[in-house]
Amino acid sequence: MEKTAKKILVIDACVRREESRTRKLMDRAVQTLKKIHPHWQFEMLSLMDLDLKYWNTRSLKERDELLAKKEYDAPVFAYGNQFREADGVIVAAPFWDLSIPAVLKVYIENISAEGITFGCGPEGLYGLCRAQWLLFLTTRGGIWEGSDMEQGSRYMEAISGFFGIDRYLHVYADGIDIDTLDGERILEEALLEVEHICSEL
Repeated sequence: MEKTAKKILVIDACVRREESRTRKLMDRAVQTLKKIHPHWQFEMLSLMDLDLKYWNTRSLKERDELLAKKEYDAPVFAYGNQFREADGVIVAAPFWDLSIPAVLKVYIENISAEGITFGCGPEGLYGLCRAQWLLFLTTRGGIWEGSDMEQGSRYMEAISGFFGIDRYLHVYADGIDIDTLDGERILEEALLEVEHICSEL
């Protein structure tokens, strides 16, 4: 039995909410981990409920001024600090326009800041996040795995490494909207894979 509770951050970018098939993967991941690790603490972050804004000229200047003064506890860095302190991260986002929904990209822009989630030294950039792993969950209507045009999982894997999270895991349900394929079976297989991966975390 674990004596130290780990903090798991669950980032929900399933824009269709309850209708989202990707959300089914997220729910299964959380249920499985809670069953296996009852002492872990889960922080649920629904991006659709947040007042996230992309950086504009004024807001970016204000943020950079805070960073220059090393005021890392400023409210603008709250989500970045939360992400940095998580022991594990789950991100659920459907495949949109060859990548991820805009709300997730804006969230990543908000948490990506030097001194918060990454640092910079003589040898270059390095991550500051403590998470041991990031699990990315997605569903895709067509067959995209292995395609150069698939930029969702590729991007999330790059971001994970950038933030210092060495172990990147992902589960995808490909082809669930292709008429000649059994979308329900594809989704069920992805759910089983989620359970398998979570059982090893």
